[in-house]
Amino acid sequence: RTLTFARTRRLTELIYIYSRRRLAEVSPERSKQIKPYRAGYLPEERRQIEHEFFSGQLLGVVATTALELGIDIGDLEATVLAGYPGSIASTWQQAGRSGRSQEQSMSFLVGLNNPLDQYFMRHPDSFFGKNFESALVNPGNPYILRAHLLCAAWECPLDSSDEQIFGPAFTPERDMLAEQGILRERNQRWYLSPAIAYPAQAVNIRSTSGKSFDVVDTSTDSLLETVEASVAFFQIHPGAIYLHQGESYLVKELDLSNRTAYAEPTDVNYYTLTKEIEDLHIVKVLDKKKVGKVNLYLGEVEVTNHVVGFKKKAQYTDEVIGEEPLDLPPQTFATVGLWFDLSDGVESRLEETQLDFAGGLHAVEHAAIGILPLFAMCDRNDIGGVSTPLHPDTGRPQVFIYDAYPGGIGITEKGFDIITELWQATLRTIEECPCQDGCPSCIQSPKCGNNNQPLDKTAARVLLEELLS
Repeated sequence: RTLTFARTRRLTELIYIYSRRRLAEVSPERSKQIKPYRAGYLPEERRQIEHEFFSGQLLGVVATTALELGIDIGDLEATVLAGYPGSIASTWQQAGRSGRSQEQSMSFLVGLNNPLDQYFMRHPDSFFGKNFESALVNPGNPYILRAHLLCAAWECPLDSSDEQIFGPAFTPERDMLAEQGILRERNQRWYLSPAIAYPAQAVNIRSTSGKSFDVVDTSTDSLLETVEASVAFFQIHPGAIYLHQGESYLVKELDLSNRTAYAEPTDVNYYTLTKEIEDLHIVKVLDKKKVGKVNLYLGEVEVTNHVVGFKKKAQYTDEVIGEEPLDLPPQTFATVGLWFDLSDGVESRLEETQLDFAGGLHAVEHAAIGILPLFAMCDRNDIGGVSTPLHPDTGRPQVFIYDAYPGGIGITEKGFDIITELWQATLRTIEECPCQDGCPSCIQSPKCGNNNQPLDKTAARVLLEELLS
């Protein structure tokens, strides 16, 4: 019996579809004994799959991290990790789901074509010699702190001494909640408004946004599942192929005001992947230091993300078979980012050798984002980036890396502290990749809104060598 872990909901569904199709060819009965499992399914669906798996009715399940913790299946004989889970801790947690009955078991880690997975494929000693990462948390993040304050006030009225517990952001956030009428002050103590019965119920432990979108199956007029608001534009946009328990649904409409996507069953041989364009504005510099010959900055930034279209990619081959534009409103949020200057004169030297300076910056951005999870407990999708030969806020060529969560969660602060190691690992990844001009294993990004153009692998290597010189 086997449990396979996948990094994303989409990959979970695709692995299930591929496996079911292959099993149907060689053993039709066995194809009914595997199922997918992930967040977003309705609670009754998840409980049914859990019961069938734990009782032995299912021989295999492909799941996201939703099945990583808190399960003990004594006779599970193998685990397959479809891609590095993003941290050493998660890797051992997932591998440890098999063999818990003291019998022999197997665990496989299959490297995907991204920079971090391929780094470990070439340097397994780096994986096996690595300690568990330190978890990153930003308790001062206003999106997190506000929810904590409401939950704390439900248990006990807040007072000025609570600043010792919640930090310097406590007073301004408490006062803002009081202005909104959510907290009420009486004798220097702040009480939760009686209009709020139980604030913890609205807290999402997996996202800074507690809101979600419903996905409705129009053929039955029933709720299919829910999707977090933070990823709705990427997963349930008009024209999206949404996968649910191995079945394809075409999203016909996304009603933003009612937070509902309307989808109908369809039979297609492709899935969809969004294209995004990002813009970034520097709000405030929080820290600055000299690293070699260049300046490195940490600061508050405002990011605007615009989903501008999507690609149709063939199942099994991943060939792009079509592209469609989208007309969705941009999403803007405040977060924390790092950025660094480039060595003086490097642009002219690249132009003299007929290398693409903008393509080099773009390639450094993609590769660095792909490698940063090597040093911080995060996923590649937890990080965003922007690169430009001339940024309007600095008047210089710039590479930005930022936390892809409102308010920031501490990832780029970690990157700021270990920037030299990040540059070294990024350069090593680019140099060791056997491709000629760049590929998904080194400098290409699957969600680049510019179709991975321009990119220049050689220019990226020169820029990183200059940064480290």
